[in-house]
Order: sequence, then structure tokens, then C-alpha cells
Amino acid sequence: MSETTLARDRPMARSMAISIVDADELVRGVLADQVRELDSDAGCFETLSECLEAPGSDVAKVIVFGPSGDPAETISSVEARSCSPRGFGAVMVVSDMSPEVLQRALRAEIDDVVSISAGSAELREAIERAHDRIGARQPEAPASPAVPSGKDQRGRVVTVFSTKGGAGKSVLATNVAVALARRAAGPVVLVDADLRVGDVALMLQLQPTRTVVDAVEAGDRLDTTMLDNLLLRDPASGLLILAAPTEARAANGIEASDLGRVLAMLRHYAYVVVDTPADFTEITRASLEAADDVLLVAGLDVMSLKSARADLETTGALDIPPERITFVLNRANSKVGLTEGDAARVLQRKVDVCLPSDILVARSVNRGIPAVLSDPRSKFAKSICSVVDRITAPVPDSDFPQAS
Repeated sequence: MSETTLARDRPMARSMAISIVDADELVRGVLADQVRELDSDAGCFETLSECLEAPGSDVAKVIVFGPSGDPAETISSVEARSCSPRGFGAVMVVSDMSPEVLQRALRAEIDDVVSISAGSAELREAIERAHDRIGARQPEAPASPAVPSGKDQRGRVVTVFSTKGGAGKSVLATNVAVALARRAAGPVVLVDADLRVGDVALMLQLQPTRTVVDAVEAGDRLDTTMLDNLLLRDPASGLLILAAPTEARAANGIEASDLGRVLAMLRHYAYVVVDTPADFTEITRASLEAADDVLLVAGLDVMSLKSARADLETTGALDIPPERITFVLNRANSKVGLTEGDAARVLQRKVDVCLPSDILVARSVNRGIPAVLSDPRSKFAKSICSVVDRITAPVPDSDFPQAS
């Protein structure tokens, strides 16, 4: 994805205070040019000490550490100075993006690590994410409501499920997650659990540098702080994304228990939407067992409806209450000789929400802008809002899953 595409499709970044720290004057100048869109007068310093002692150092800002120094020394200097508690964000640019450097940086509460080979757009997005987190670290800031009301005040997991490829599962998951992010009081995370062929990041025209693989490789060192720093942010909606591996073979070492642990940690967000594989695997099972709400999606064709009937039997075998399942009929207005009534008879339950077939959906996927953003007044977007209405409806305390 080119920077030209980003500039055309994304909203203009807001102004913020940025400081560049690097021992090499030439490198400082290059980094300052890269972030000029965010801060036209970014401060440049040779050391972190100079940066923190400069006039106006009490103003919240994002500090960008250049690649000239030893990454380990940079991380140690941040830990020693405790930048984050003072209200600073931190982004580190490195020559070698090794798992060890990344993990140590995230544990030191450095917000993001960017490869020196990344483009200016990726660096600016990392800075924006760091800026967004500054307020959350201020001790005096009042806590905003992050989750719906419930006995244990955990966020809700929404699993999107279909074992029939082409049913529209990822389109549904992405649009629902974006609509939730625009409406919910707290942040929303979309997890791409389709580990071998997941394309959520692609659908949002985002290029992940960190994925669920990084979370799994962290092992026992994984905590909520580290996990939060592995999330992508969609600038257009504020949605956070835990991307699928960029290479299918990287999914080989990921077990269902790994995903379950990640989903449990993500419950401190308001909502977690999970896009599952288009077959029933142990990963799919873990996603369903973690779910507070299941969106079962099917198209208006015989094979898709047959698959959906089997999927309903699967949810029954997993003891998922029928009232937690929303049956979404995709392309419900297609002239294919079947009707909504036929779908209801095949599944022996009513259709909860119908999504219309519309060329705007394909166009929105190609543009990387979900239909709920590109065409919010369309029938498709309004149907997505109906799905979100069901998810966000208040639930009795007795129905809210208890923490394990």
C-alpha cells in the first residue's frame, strides 16, 4: 500500500507535539521530515536527557527514538527515566526488528517499534497510536466507561461464525466491529482468528508489523500492556486490530489455548469481535467457547444454508444458548429462487437480520473503507446497525458470563 493511497483515503492527522532523539544530526533531520505532517516544528535532541530538560518538557508529547543508538541502551534509558508515567508517548525506530527487542520495548511501555525500512506513513501511524495512549496513562485522568454493564465489568466477545467460505463472514465482522467502535463508550478490538488466510488487515488497507504470532511467542511474558502494544489502529474509525499472521506457515505453532488466553486478556476492552476460519477447527471452537454473542452468517443458497444448519448443531453441542446467537442472512434480496422464509425453514429458526446484496459492499472492500463508513445511509449499513443494536442491548446480570 502506497503512502499516496493512505493520504487519499485517511482523514488528515491532528497536530501533536513530537520530539526526535538521536545522536546523529542527519538522522534527526530525516525523522523530522517524516513527521512534519504531524508536527511541523518537531524538537530534535541528541540525548533523552536534553529532551526531558528542554523548556516545555512538562507538555505531553511523543518521543521518537532514532536508530543510531543501541536499542538495548535506548530501552534502558526509557525505563530509567520512566517516560510513560510522566505523560509521554514513545516510539522507537530500529535497524533490526528482532522479537527480543520488540518484547523488551513493549514491556518497558514503549508504545511502538518501527523498522527503519518502514515508510513515513507507518511511522506517523505509530506516533498517532502513541499519542492516543498518553491520556490513558495520566494518573489524574478520570476513568471512562470501557465495558457494558455487567456483574464482572468485563468486555463482551462477539464471534462471527460460518463454516462456508464466501458467506461474507469477514465483511460482516469488519463492518460490525467498525460500527461498534463508532458507538461504544470504550475501545473495540477486532481479532483476525482466520490464522492461515485472514484478510481483515487487507480489507482495511493496513499493513501489520505485529500479529497474533507475536502474542503467542511472548509466552508467559504476555500481559495486557504488551498485548495492547501489538494492536493496529484504523485511523478512520479508531478500531483496534489484532492481525492474523502475514504468512500461513506462521499459524502452525498457534494452539486453541493460546487464542483463548489472548481473548481473555482482551476483555478489558469494551468489545472484542472475532473473525473465525471458514471451517471448524480447534481455533474456531475456542472462539465460540469464549463468545458472549455469536453472529452466524449464511448466504441465500442451498449449500450455505445447509452449512449454517450444521453450524447451529455445533453451537448446540457446545452448549451455547440459542438466545446468544444472531442469525444473519447475507445477500437476502438476491433473486435466486429462495427467500428469507426458506432460510428460516431450513434452519428451523427465524432470520434475525437480513443484509442486502449491494455493489457498494464490493466497492467498499476494494477501497479499504467499510461500508458503514463509506455509505452510512445505505440499506446495508443500516442492517449492520441492526446487528449492533442486538449486541449492545442491555443484558441481565444473571446472563453475563462469569470470570473464570
